[in-house]
Amino acid sequence: MYKATFRINIRKALLMSFVALGPLGNLLTPHFLPSALRTYFFLLPLFPLFFFIIYERFMKIGALFLPLFIYSFVSALLVTFFGQANESHTLFRFFLLFTQFFFILGAVSSLKTRDELISTLKIYLISYSISLAIGYCFYIGYYLKIVPLSILDRFSVLTQFGFSILRFSPGSYPNEYGIVSSFVLSILTILIFEKNQRFIPVRKPLLYSFFTLTFIAFLLTTTRAAYLSFALVLLYLLLRSKNFFRAFLKLSIFTTCLFTFLSFFKFNMFKILKAGFGQKMHQGSLGERLQTWNVALERAKESPIWGTGFASITNVHNVYFQLLFELGAIGTLILILSFLIAFLESTSKYSSGIKDETTHFLEKIRMAGLINVLTFAASNHNLNHHLTWFVFFLCLATLRLPFLKTRQELPTT
Repeated sequence: MYKATFRINIRKALLMSFVALGPLGNLLTPHFLPSALRTYFFLLPLFPLFFFIIYERFMKIGALFLPLFIYSFVSALLVTFFGQANESHTLFRFFLLFTQFFFILGAVSSLKTRDELISTLKIYLISYSISLAIGYCFYIGYYLKIVPLSILDRFSVLTQFGFSILRFSPGSYPNEYGIVSSFVLSILTILIFEKNQRFIPVRKPLLYSFFTLTFIAFLLTTTRAAYLSFALVLLYLLLRSKNFFRAFLKLSIFTTCLFTFLSFFKFNMFKILKAGFGQKMHQGSLGERLQTWNVALERAKESPIWGTGFASITNVHNVYFQLLFELGAIGTLILILSFLIAFLESTSKYSSGIKDETTHFLEKIRMAGLINVLTFAASNHNLNHHLTWFVFFLCLATLRLPFLKTRQELPTT
């Protein structure tokens, strides 16, 4: 009895640590390690600890994707052996994908109650708020000439300037922090404007302050893909809820006032948005992406059946093109079949059950996460981002909601 309890606690600690460390990025990564190494990576090799209790249905999902992982591993080996990758650490990228996939399958299996699932959202928001506070200290300190650029380089994956301002990215790089901020904004929007604070109880002044600071940081990342993702989330909420239109008008007025306020500090968001979305096809980062896609396509034409090799063109800035070009026709077919069978297996088994308020709330969070991740994937490389796999966790967890008990329903010992 003692051993069983100990194991369950270890699994819960693993899950909650994974959630907590994700938004912090490399803020806790030791100085002697590469800056791109996130702290939560160290948890991933421990995924076998979950598999003492993994559900049979999730084990089937894992088995369905094994052919894809075997294909990808052999492909990555060949790329590494023949030196055909445009970036280093090909096998490490495969290792990340493999361990994150099975870590999430095990983590979802370890959930016992709905309260534990909602706790993951609470921890994610708390962890993000910590990175946000650190980010503001760095950001304001830089403009006050207190914090040197070397410190920013140390505590971020990539320090960048865009549209003549420093891009906000504590523990991460601007595009990644932008989409994480968009996801957090999506959660806060659902909490505030749909009056769902009972699920994550926070006092209104604190909640509104959190929303405002997150929104400003979100804007200061100058990540157009994140702007677009959040706009699509708002559109989804407008279509989903009849009562959201009034809230949307309030948010629009708030945004206009915030833009005006920031312009007094030489952060003119009106000009940034106009310059960012007004670029022609051949200009700026969009032009660079189009050129990269063309180069990747030419490489893929050399081996359309087998692909260029897993993780051989990770800088293509489009996950869909990346997987298609790297895996080739055979690998892509395996991927599509694996996904379709797993999707049908999951939805057919877990579609039963009455949807209560908690289910509706979590399904909105899940959909907001999917919109952010899938939209961002079209112009960036987020295959191994923490947010991508946290949203994957939420997708599987919400499918299990009808079978997760409330804390009061658990047997006492």
